[in-house]
Amino acid sequence: MKIALVDENLLLIDALRGLLLLMPEFSEVNTYTSGDDFLSEAIITPPEILIMDLETTAKEGHELLEISRNRLPENLKIIVFSEISDIQNIKLTIKRGVHGILSQQTTFEELKECIDTVKSGNQYIGNSLKNSLIHSVFTNDSATLHLSPRENEVLQRVCGGNTIKEIAYDLKLSVHTVQYYHRSVMDKLKVKRTTDLIVYAIQHKLFIPESK
Repeated sequence: MKIALVDENLLLIDALRGLLLLMPEFSEVNTYTSGDDFLSEAIITPPEILIMDLETTAKEGHELLEISRNRLPENLKIIVFSEISDIQNIKLTIKRGVHGILSQQTTFEELKECIDTVKSGNQYIGNSLKNSLIHSVFTNDSATLHLSPRENEVLQRVCGGNTIKEIAYDLKLSVHTVQYYHRSVMDKLKVKRTTDLIVYAIQHKLFIPESK
């Protein structure tokens, strides 16, 4: 099988590549620090498994995930590393097409278990993330709103009057990526319009307007 690793941390993915090549079932393991570099090759010769960081800066992980799901073969298995730990974000990430999701503090043994699981056609949630899901069930945490740091950053700028294009320019992101975060925040807040989003954020003290 052919694996692709996408992460801005070159040392990490080089180390992972060396470990994965010790496993006889993987004939080829390619590394990329840029989502664009990965896509330029993957569209021509796609891997069977993509392992990626959701917060890669070369191309925002959510955008890379969406493009990979839409442009690459349907049988591509995607495993993501993420710092997210709350039930809402875990569910949203899985719904957007990943087969495995792991904490960035995972072990190589768990990564191997995850790979074996998704290869067999099943989904895998890392142990620490699974514990967060279980904890949320017993503590009724699922009703609590959780925004990722990037989602909160976009929320603050939208509420502050910035346009999507202005936010994209300031954060050095693509317009598509900012639109993704904007839509994700609106989904979580269960609002349909930007005006409703701003009102909700102010009412629930997610955004505090500067006094003049």
